[in-house]
Amino acid sequence: MLAGPRYGHRVRICTHPHFKDFIESHGVEFFSIGGDPEALMAYMVKNMGLIPSRTSIKAGDVKRRRKEMWEIINGCWRSCIEAGDGTGDPLTATSVEDPEELFLADLIIANPPSMAHIHCAEKLSIPLHMVFTMPWSLTEAFPHPLSAMAYRDADQGVANYMSFLMVELLTWEGLGDLINRLRVQTLNLDPLSAFWGSQLLFRLHVPYTYLWSEALVPKPKDWRSYINITGFSFLPSSTSHTPPPELRTFLKSGPAPIYIGFGSIVVDDPLSLTKTVFEAIRIAGVRAIVSESWSTFRRQDNIPENVFMLGNCPHDWLFPQVAAVVHHGGAGTTAAGIATGKPTVIVPFFGDQPFWGQMIARGGAGPMPIPFKALTADNLADSIKFSLRPEAGTAALNMARIIASEHGASGAADDIQARIDRDALRCALSPDRIAIWEHKVKGTRISGFAMACLIEKGLVDYHDVKIIRHKTWNLDDGAKHPLVGAAAAASSFITAIMLALGDYSNELKKRPVSTASKGKPGPVEPNLSTMVAEDEAAPLEDSLQNLSRTEKLVPGSLAQQPTSSSINLRQVAVQAKYQGRRGNSRFIMRATGRLAGDLSKACLRVPVSLSYNIANGFHNLAWYSFMHKMDARRRDEIDGWKSGLRAAAKESSLSLWEAFTSVFLSPYLGVKEGGMKGLMIGTYLGARGCFCLLGAYALSLKSSR
Repeated sequence: MLAGPRYGHRVRICTHPHFKDFIESHGVEFFSIGGDPEALMAYMVKNMGLIPSRTSIKAGDVKRRRKEMWEIINGCWRSCIEAGDGTGDPLTATSVEDPEELFLADLIIANPPSMAHIHCAEKLSIPLHMVFTMPWSLTEAFPHPLSAMAYRDADQGVANYMSFLMVELLTWEGLGDLINRLRVQTLNLDPLSAFWGSQLLFRLHVPYTYLWSEALVPKPKDWRSYINITGFSFLPSSTSHTPPPELRTFLKSGPAPIYIGFGSIVVDDPLSLTKTVFEAIRIAGVRAIVSESWSTFRRQDNIPENVFMLGNCPHDWLFPQVAAVVHHGGAGTTAAGIATGKPTVIVPFFGDQPFWGQMIARGGAGPMPIPFKALTADNLADSIKFSLRPEAGTAALNMARIIASEHGASGAADDIQARIDRDALRCALSPDRIAIWEHKVKGTRISGFAMACLIEKGLVDYHDVKIIRHKTWNLDDGAKHPLVGAAAAASSFITAIMLALGDYSNELKKRPVSTASKGKPGPVEPNLSTMVAEDEAAPLEDSLQNLSRTEKLVPGSLAQQPTSSSINLRQVAVQAKYQGRRGNSRFIMRATGRLAGDLSKACLRVPVSLSYNIANGFHNLAWYSFMHKMDARRRDEIDGWKSGLRAAAKESSLSLWEAFTSVFLSPYLGVKEGGMKGLMIGTYLGARGCFCLLGAYALSLKSSR
């Protein structure tokens, strides 16, 4: 839709390599971020909740999934800046022959579980828009789909709201160190404290577009205007599909059957599941089309006459032919079933599947979901009978009529387009191009093409311009209390130490194997494919990759980039240095030196971090707690020692001024709002605000010295 003639954007879909052929078959550019969806699905079936089972931990599943997530979040960053499709070695800009193949994202459209979205957007200073098929925004209307809520005596609205916070917090606890590793080592950004690392998307009001029908899940009243629901999105209809003759014969030989299929779900005992399904079909007394994607049976086996085993078949062709559908509750299959007006029975395995089962039941289009681990032939048969009741069919048809009037894909595209300030993105000299430079004096916005032309004519120099920041993301608002600030400084120090020790441990595992034989060094084989590990490279390789990926954003860096041949020669030289009798010792000494440097940096940052975070705590406490709920003044961003000194000086002077004025302003506002009682409250709040702002002033002054 966004790549079509109406909008004309270059669109790149970045996902698992498993979907490469499917995406490219629709004429869309693909980039691999790594990861194995089948392995992830098998893990989720074993661990339906957020906390992994003891068996999975012992089997090493958690370690493997973390390694996979590290690959994915790095792949997300690569997908924003690299040419190619991501399936091979990283491509540098100098190794790409056709400039049209170069890629640099101007907008990121992501789903929440991709994790790297906001951090990549912060690094590139570009807009971010979230699009997803299940709710991820805080609300009191329903719980987070990934939470297993047991309300007991708790207030339902509060419990629902807290479920979203807890899912974000648990996710950060499991992956926060990987996110900070990405920020520090790859993006060259400051790490985020565990105290405010979660809930970034909610706090920053990142726009959301949800792809489901309000006939199924209406928009909650507490969702603000930056969150929209546009409807389900479907691929073009497969009316041209030609089914096998056996299927046509089965459909015509009796009443409409039901469909039963669990997609590509991986189960430990598919034979037992198939027997359970066959027995439920017998008890319910219905005809059925059963998907064999998860079954060990085939057509030549002893299959009941009222059952047809089906291979791949488009849902939009098959579902209109059946009376009801039974499936795992994936968002896509749920949408396909309801869109055709078919009552639905959901047997959830993991993830958001229980949520969709509950929404179907709430709308009356099916029974309550049956968790896979509780599935029996009897309860499945009862659910099938429920779905065949007239009232369930009527509810499903009513939903289908509403869905038919919605246009999820075009609505999402319009929503994304409406939130982009296109005029601010345009080049002043070539309006059909994106501006990436801004003249420091005149403020003129210039595209890369226009900049190249101006430089060629000698009209502009790189020193005259600066990179445009189309969107500034302030991820680090700081602590809301000085004690929290002190704790955040301590946690940042611990995080830095853990990152350094983790890097040291990983690097020692990659010590090169010496080629020496009987005390004599052997020949060096310049096999570049084995020289550097993929996710933990040597320092030189780190710097070279970072140069090719990110320094292209810095003026003048294009002339400094090394060629691919020089990179290869340096790799050979670095590898040769660690071959031979003393190569192992040299490697360990170098790794230990890096560890010492990282630990020293962490220790040296402690005083500054402590002062900065406590000052933030005083600043935010004054504004959020005592200044009559006025919007807090946002501090200037710090991206170097010069901007740090400027920010500290500005903060100290403004804090002193605000401390003085709060003594008078707060009582005045109190009188205005509440008379004499308001005066007393305002005087108290003004005094406390003055104290906090003086604390921010003192610590900011200390930081500037």
